[in-house]
Amino acid sequence: MKTHTFWLVRLLVMVCIFAVGSIPMAYADAHEAGEEMAEEEASEVSGWFRTDTDSLGTQIWVGASHSPSFLGGLSLDTDIYVVGTFGELDLGLGIPVVDSDDLSLSFLPMVGIGFDYAAADGPSSLIAPQLFTYLTAGSIYFESWIQGFLNSMFDYGDDSFYTRNFVLYSLNDTVAIGPQVEVTFDLTASEISSIAPGLRANVGYGENNTLGVFVGFETQKGEDETGITGRMTFVRSW
Repeated sequence: MKTHTFWLVRLLVMVCIFAVGSIPMAYADAHEAGEEMAEEEASEVSGWFRTDTDSLGTQIWVGASHSPSFLGGLSLDTDIYVVGTFGELDLGLGIPVVDSDDLSLSFLPMVGIGFDYAAADGPSSLIAPQLFTYLTAGSIYFESWIQGFLNSMFDYGDDSFYTRNFVLYSLNDTVAIGPQVEVTFDLTASEISSIAPGLRANVGYGENNTLGVFVGFETQKGEDETGITGRMTFVRSW
């Protein structure tokens, strides 16, 4: 009887030791699985920060692209745009058309609503339609902006149509240069209010950082103006 009790006690002690020793392993496995799930979730979201300085002043942009599996390859894109007391929220759907090592083409239709917080009287602008096009083909990069600004419905000013288009050729992994043109059409007056062709250069500022410099000539300039215009842009992506 004592012998049976002795072996039973030893067996219980061994089981307890095994169980206690398994806790760190189980915790490590669970922690590792949690990290993998977190990494998987994080990989579904990419973000970017941007600042521009041009004739509108210094502007701040922050955006993100959400790519959950249930969207089937599409992405839900959001951003905010701030200049002075004006803030804009945009929502869109990223549509990848081609995505390979040699060629990448995607479209991003969006709609935005803007508020001038200097006057507490609701929305100030409907930014629609919007369409952004991104094309990469080897050393060639093309980007196009098409935006409508509907302000008159909010008594915030005139309506306008704006487009920005540029093509860049990568000289190396750091520098890309090419032509750019921007056009603004005043929908209220039914006339072109701005045409600014010029040259653009993008310079890599370390991993995921890009400095863009655009120097253009405003063809609709005033008599006392030189017409030299442009923009400085910094973009950080993650």
